[in-house]
Amino acid sequence: MSQVNAVDTSRFQQDVLEASASQPVLVDFWAAWCGPCRMLAPVLEQAAAEFEGRLKVVKVDTDAEQALAARYAIRSIPAVKLFHHGKVVAEFVGAQPLQAIRSFLAPHLAPAGPADEIATPLSESRRLALSGDTDGALALLDALSPVLQSTHEVKSARALVRFARIAASPDETDAIQTARVAAAQDACRGALDAALESLFAAASRNRRYATGEGRADLLAAFDLLPEDDPRLGPARRRLANLLN
Repeated sequence: MSQVNAVDTSRFQQDVLEASASQPVLVDFWAAWCGPCRMLAPVLEQAAAEFEGRLKVVKVDTDAEQALAARYAIRSIPAVKLFHHGKVVAEFVGAQPLQAIRSFLAPHLAPAGPADEIATPLSESRRLALSGDTDGALALLDALSPVLQSTHEVKSARALVRFARIAASPDETDAIQTARVAAAQDACRGALDAALESLFAAASRNRRYATGEGRADLLAAFDLLPEDDPRLGPARRRLANLLN
């Protein structure tokens, strides 16, 4: 099992901020007295081993490193923040099972395997989408070969671009649009359960939305989940029931 190394203030710049230029870095802000922190620790070790080479996982003791805890506004622990290119791109608080962490990470990690043709463009596409350059992100994806366009990784990256665009759109035009923007913001930060529930709730209230953009939004949210995610089957059945 991959080791999750401790990082202190003196090493944070190099081991987290600079290291996140080449791959995402997951930082676990924890304390020895925290029960949920002890529950989460072995799960993060599993994630570090599973995504070795695509993700770095470190931990920060908030009691020993109070300046770092204050810098990142840590109020409840465990607080887990994902850094990429020197910035926090997603976060969650509290102990989570491995499957939830996989879903949280999925929009931000390059795909597994040696296919260099796809790994770098996907990583850069995600970075651009989350930074607001959705046109640039889409251009990178469009440049990939036709064979790669049908892969789950590319579909997931396109879904992220879709939600990044929605998240940046006006959210006060009507109730459905407000719900879509909130769901898209959740999707972009990896809170997929919340995003799905918001989209389903909006679709159940408005048949026109459900059969049009709502269906497309939900299918995009499905693409953000891992292919073997146990939530996919029930979610697809729920959508089918909603449309029938």
